[in-house]
Amino acid sequence: MLLALAKSIALVGTVVAAKAGRRVATTVAGYLVVGALFAVSLCFLTLAAYRAMLVAMGEVYASLIVGCAYFVAGLVVLLIFQFRRR
Repeated sequence: MLLALAKSIALVGTVVAAKAGRRVATTVAGYLVVGALFAVSLCFLTLAAYRAMLVAMGEVYASLIVGCAYFVAGLVVLLIFQFRRR
């Protein structure tokens, strides 16, 4: 009787772990899709901003502004990560 109880508990634990694993996998897949969509939208927004600045200011200034904007954004993210670690 004790052996049957142990087998039942192990079976229930296995089922619960499988459901939790499936739930985690679907959550991660959803976040990956959302992240990919955000990346694509960022690319299109960057291209649109670059082309607008290209018409208004010229190629050199448009490239410098877009490049510096991403450089500053990277520095801000790095600064945020540094503050989180402390």
